Amino acid sequence: RGKKATKQRTDLSTESDPQNQRAMGQRRRSWTEFQLVVALVALLTHNLASSFPQHYDYVIGEELGGGGGAGLAAAKQSFKCPEMTAISECSCMYASSDYEIQCPVTNPEITVKIKPDKYAQIQCYDRHDFGELPQLTLGDTEQVKIIHCTLPPHVSIRQYINFLGVKHMKEFWYQNYGKDLGVRLVRQHFDGMQDLEKLFLSSGIEDIQPDLFANLSNLKWLVLRSNHVKLLHNVFDNLTNLTVLELGANQITELEPGLLKNQRKLLLLNLWRNQLRNITKESFRGAESLQQLDLSVNSMESLNPDVFELLPNLIELNLGFNRFSSLPENLLSENRKLKDFKFINNQVPMRTLPSNFLSNLPQLTKVFLNRCNFVELPASLFRGSSAILELDLSYNQLGALPEMLLRDQRELQTLNLAYNELEVLPEMLLENTGKLLTLRLSYNRLRNLTSNIFASLKQLTELHLGNNQLHTIHVNTFSQTTALKRLDMQNNQLAFNDVSFVVEEQNIGEGDGTPFQYLESLQVLNLRNNSIATVFRDWNVLNLKLKDLDLSYNNISTLNYHRFEFLSEEIRVNLSHNRISEIDLSDMESIIGTSYNSDASKIFVDVSHNPLDCSCIFFFFAQYLQKEMNETVYKRIEIDTSNVQCAEPKNLRGTPVAQVKSEDVLCELDRPGTSIRRCPAGCTCSTRRKDFAVIVNGTGRGLTQIPELPLPQSFGFRFIELHMDHNNITELPTNALPGYSNVSKLYVANNAISELLPENLPVSLQTLDLTHNRLTSLNESVVEALNSSKLLTNLKLSGNQWRCDCTASEMLRFVRNSFRKVSDISQVACNDGTSIEAIQIGDLCNENINTYITLSIVLSILGLLIGLLTVLFYTYHMEIKIWMFTHNVFVWLVTEEELDKDKMYDAFISYSHKDEDFITEHLIPTLEKEPMNFKTCWHLRDFMPGEMISEQIAKSVEDSRRTIVVLSNNFVQSEWAKMEFRTAHLNSMSEKRVRVIIIIYGDIGDIEQLDSELKAYLKMNTYVKWGDPWFWDKLRYAMPHPPTVKGLKRTGLIKNHIRSSVDDKLELIKPVPVTPPPLTTPPAEMNGTLSPSPFIISNGKTLMNGNGYHGNGHLLNGHANGHVNGAYIINSNAKQSDV
Repeated sequence: RGKKATKQRTDLSTESDPQNQRAMGQRRRSWTEFQLVVALVALLTHNLASSFPQHYDYVIGEELGGGGGAGLAAAKQSFKCPEMTAISECSCMYASSDYEIQCPVTNPEITVKIKPDKYAQIQCYDRHDFGELPQLTLGDTEQVKIIHCTLPPHVSIRQYINFLGVKHMKEFWYQNYGKDLGVRLVRQHFDGMQDLEKLFLSSGIEDIQPDLFANLSNLKWLVLRSNHVKLLHNVFDNLTNLTVLELGANQITELEPGLLKNQRKLLLLNLWRNQLRNITKESFRGAESLQQLDLSVNSMESLNPDVFELLPNLIELNLGFNRFSSLPENLLSENRKLKDFKFINNQVPMRTLPSNFLSNLPQLTKVFLNRCNFVELPASLFRGSSAILELDLSYNQLGALPEMLLRDQRELQTLNLAYNELEVLPEMLLENTGKLLTLRLSYNRLRNLTSNIFASLKQLTELHLGNNQLHTIHVNTFSQTTALKRLDMQNNQLAFNDVSFVVEEQNIGEGDGTPFQYLESLQVLNLRNNSIATVFRDWNVLNLKLKDLDLSYNNISTLNYHRFEFLSEEIRVNLSHNRISEIDLSDMESIIGTSYNSDASKIFVDVSHNPLDCSCIFFFFAQYLQKEMNETVYKRIEIDTSNVQCAEPKNLRGTPVAQVKSEDVLCELDRPGTSIRRCPAGCTCSTRRKDFAVIVNGTGRGLTQIPELPLPQSFGFRFIELHMDHNNITELPTNALPGYSNVSKLYVANNAISELLPENLPVSLQTLDLTHNRLTSLNESVVEALNSSKLLTNLKLSGNQWRCDCTASEMLRFVRNSFRKVSDISQVACNDGTSIEAIQIGDLCNENINTYITLSIVLSILGLLIGLLTVLFYTYHMEIKIWMFTHNVFVWLVTEEELDKDKMYDAFISYSHKDEDFITEHLIPTLEKEPMNFKTCWHLRDFMPGEMISEQIAKSVEDSRRTIVVLSNNFVQSEWAKMEFRTAHLNSMSEKRVRVIIIIYGDIGDIEQLDSELKAYLKMNTYVKWGDPWFWDKLRYAMPHPPTVKGLKRTGLIKNHIRSSVDDKLELIKPVPVTPPPLTTPPAEMNGTLSPSPFIISNGKTLMNGNGYHGNGHLLNGHANGHVNGAYIINSNAKQSDV
């Protein structure tokens, strides 16, 4: 069984319309789940397991009971939760002095709240039958409420709520909040309720049967609010004891004559928010005792003069929110007991009221005529009604008032004339209102106030004049309103700059003479958004009870502490949103120090949102903000600077003033307007009061030397702070320069200083910034001077190219040991980028030796590597070059295109005709097709018929870039083949380039048996052998080839390089320093050289070039050892067929 914890009690009379009931049910279900948990905890904490009573009447914690132990005991005696059966779906619990029954326990559909002897409330959510609810015994109960439950059509309410066990009740509520649940109320519903005194019905009733209340003759209150009732026909005839009849928020269109004929005890009749248009005095016949009548929020446009004639006891009348275009003058002439009259928010414009409309009503005390758009009022409007205490004429369009309008209002205490269009107040308007306490004149068009306008208002305590156009107030305007406590004058044009006076009797010197000088009781003065330019002394010394002074949004530009010396107790002064640029607190500390009284109240000043100038005089304010003043100052005055930023100077612009330190505040050395000039030309100079420093700033002026400086002692200061960064200074001056010896802080970063001498250091130097210059070292004398200085505390050296060697050891040791002085030591580095902190000073002098050793080792290793690579390249140069050529890598190294660009053929092929199959099937097809694409000279195809063979051989060799010799055993036997070899060989030697490519084809036998020239060539050159896996790559490499290196241009440089490297490209057939690969027949030793000047003898005739030749075929000067000094003699008469 769930037991519910304390929760806030819902006031069901103020809930929303029925459409929200299901949502309310969901919320209630959530509450129920929470209640179950709390109830279980409560049961455990109270240890009720052993003494749990059978009727389940228990309390979840006394602290939840609201009325304490005695209240709980009384409640338990008058009511106890019923016993729940095993199959019951309901729970009963006690919470906040109420019992609550929920059915079912979770997601309740019906709840019953009970406060014994006081009330019982039934509320339906999704169920309307009470059959499952437990039987209760409430006895006498003052009030019963049924909310959102559907009444059965033929069952009395008594029977419907029989389960409550109520014997007698005085008050019954049936509420559906205007929603019709489909049940029409009839007389039988109220059977057995004869003792009922108050009945509240709000259930969407549209029609009321004439006999509905026939059995309720004792009824005193009848509330039919928020229904849909339109017409009433004799329904109140039996209710002769009614004192209150509430018919508001219905749709009633008329009051039938005689409707209230039996209501002789009726005191209150509410007809607000209906649709009434016309009523007559017969509507009220029989209700002569009526005291309160509310006819507001209807559609009435006119009233008969005698409509209230039968209501002589009327005390309160509300006619507001109707559509009257006019009202009769004698409308209230018979209602002389009227005390409260409301005519507000008339829905159509009404220019004025009739004369004497509210006159001669001796008991009238409250009159509300606001929001009716009155343009004027008659002077006799209130004549003879001298008891009025409160008069509200606000929110109209009154441009002027009759001077005698308030002639008889001697008891008037509150007058509201705000939100009109008044431009002038008549001088005698308030003459007889001596008891006036509150006067509201805000939101008008008043421009000035005369000296006597408030002269009779000696008891006035509150005056509102804000949002007018006031610019002139006579100095004596408030001379008689000495009781005034609150004065509101914001949003005007007041400046108070044309009056003054002398307060002699108080001996306080000259005052400021504002109109407020007489207001000794004034506590609140609101002058927000005017044109006031200062804080007047009147408010300091005369308004001694002033607690709140609002001067925000004015034109105040300067302040000093004298304007804060208020004699009143604990005052708040709002100076925000002014034009305050200067706050001078220079004498505040001394004044408070000599006159502070521990009993004096604190002054709170708000200066937020002002454009403060944070230079010079701001120094003392900065001291105050940084808590640098005597503690008595802060006990006396508190200044709020939230949202205050510096507007000047430029370097502090935008900085919150609370963050400005007193040392940041500077003054100009040479003030504008004076002829004295102490600042060096091209510089700016300022002073700093914090430490009495003169600051000379020549930063970024293109200076090449430091100029003469002022002498600070001559005008009361102590030292110079010199800023010369970002110039072209190459050296610092000596102390002989005027003013230089007074420099305490020297900043010369980003210059061209290359040397520093001891005499360049000012004697008073405390800070020296040498960063980003051209210094490479500091000599020992400078180091000694820096090290011995007791004043120097901050030295910066980074950004220079410091030499870190043995000669700089003293400087480096000083830097390392003086880390407290050298503030940027972590950024100081050697010229090689090494941080000085990382250097081992003891190793500096060994650094050169180590460098030489290291360099020697590196060079030795490099030499060894080069030698090794040279040997490897010389040994395998052929393989390397062939690989490079084949893979198109550095091809420019093996190119000779420019040298042979005019030759016709790439190669002339020399071979024996017996090897022609190899030539035609392998060699020529491969050379002349892709990818080689060489052009060859083949004698069978390219020799011209009829010409001499010898001449064609010589010409073909000359026109070819290479001669390919297919050396075979057959070639050795062919004389013509030998001649072709000799011709090519001699041509190659004449050009000093190797052009002959030897291809070994088959077994050639013993080389020693070869012709001497062949034998010598093979001995001294390499060759290509058919059958070698690299045969075609080697042959292609030996053939001519153009450069294919991307981007390589054929410049003269390349040509020269090619010309010098042609022989290297053809190393395939040049001598090599290693023994060539062995032939099939090992080569025999042979020595021989060929003449570089070959020649041919035709027809066996005389030898060319003068060399001799013997007929036996031996060369002149020849030797048996095979040396050749001449040329071979070729029989040129031989035919091609002899080959």
